[in-house]
Amino acid sequence: MDELWTDAELEKAIQAYFKMIKYEKESTPYIKAEVNRLLQKELPQRSHKSIEYRWQNISSVLHDKNMKFIDGFKPKKNVGSSVKERIWRIINNLNLINEE
Repeated sequence: MDELWTDAELEKAIQAYFKMIKYEKESTPYIKAEVNRLLQKELPQRSHKSIEYRWQNISSVLHDKNMKFIDGFKPKKNVGSSVKERIWRIINNLNLINEE
């Protein structure tokens, strides 16, 4: 089991996730595996699978809020409430939600 992610690590994962959402909104081609590889360089202690799992947690938070999430990262069903709260707080602190 991975060690608990720090808020700084979560922030980097969330920023990468929202970069992919932006690419999708703009119909900009991108490769999820490449975004993951770049993030691994910033978070060398986290594996490819660990990052994908975290992205599925982010999808779960967005799904719970009836917001669009990345199809390639289906929402995890059993995300702890404290993890969800941390993710949502960071999303809000980074002002990543555009109310449309």
